[in-house]
Amino acid sequence: MNLSERYRKAKVGVIIGIFGNLFLSILKLAAGILGNSLAVIADSVHSLSDMLTSVVVWIGLRVGKKPPDKDHPYGHGDAEPIAGLIVAITLGIIGFEFIRGSVMEILAGKVYTPGTIAIVVVVFSIVAKYWMTFFVMKIGKETRSPALIADAYHHKSDFYTSIAVLVGVVGARVGFSVLDPLAGIVVSLWIIKIGFDLGRRNIRSLMGEVPSEEMLSKIKGITSGIKGVKDVHSIKVHYVGPHAFVTMHVNIDKKMKLSDAHEIATTVEDELKKKIDSISSVIVHPEPA
Repeated sequence: MNLSERYRKAKVGVIIGIFGNLFLSILKLAAGILGNSLAVIADSVHSLSDMLTSVVVWIGLRVGKKPPDKDHPYGHGDAEPIAGLIVAITLGIIGFEFIRGSVMEILAGKVYTPGTIAIVVVVFSIVAKYWMTFFVMKIGKETRSPALIADAYHHKSDFYTSIAVLVGVVGARVGFSVLDPLAGIVVSLWIIKIGFDLGRRNIRSLMGEVPSEEMLSKIKGITSGIKGVKDVHSIKVHYVGPHAFVTMHVNIDKKMKLSDAHEIATTVEDELKKKIDSISSVIVHPEPA
């Protein structure tokens, strides 16, 4: 997948996040006011924050697609895990605020009797968020975008939050008002966990963590199968966003001419870039066998 196609696909996922969350925010705000439900009103604010998070992801994608320049020879791909890290921090803050709000409701002993419209809109939000999570995650994996995958997890947290709001609204209608804040606490802890996992994943990416054994094995297998390569070792892979930069040492016949050795190195580079989409650059250091 080339950069333009990748950006075009990722753009669809971000647009769904921005406008989908904006629509849900407006819908839930109206339902919360008309249905006398503070929980649904709070959830509308949550959806609005999700829209702003999608905007952050959009900025990360736009910056990340810029080509390499004098100041950024490896490109701007790290803008994406940075955007993903911002999403993770946002999830942590939202989770904490939900816990605080739920505890305050329990201590204050507040009791609400929401209207039917609140239940209908929350059910619609649950269905919409389930679809958004599945669709955006699919695009994020196809485009190998850490920021978009982070946004999909954010949609997933909203899905669970909306379920908690539904439990609270229904519980309040049948007389168990404490279910609202208790469900809010449980879901808030889940949101914080998702934020923590996302933050750890993107920090590892920014810190240049070693790639998976599967990736290293695939690189070694492709390289070893090229005619003239006696052995391959010292494989190093550095990710800049979704783009992988590879360096390696290959052993070749010590009697081989320099031009032939160069041709083998070029073949290694071409084959790896052709067979592994995420690889953008390969530096091969030939050594005498």
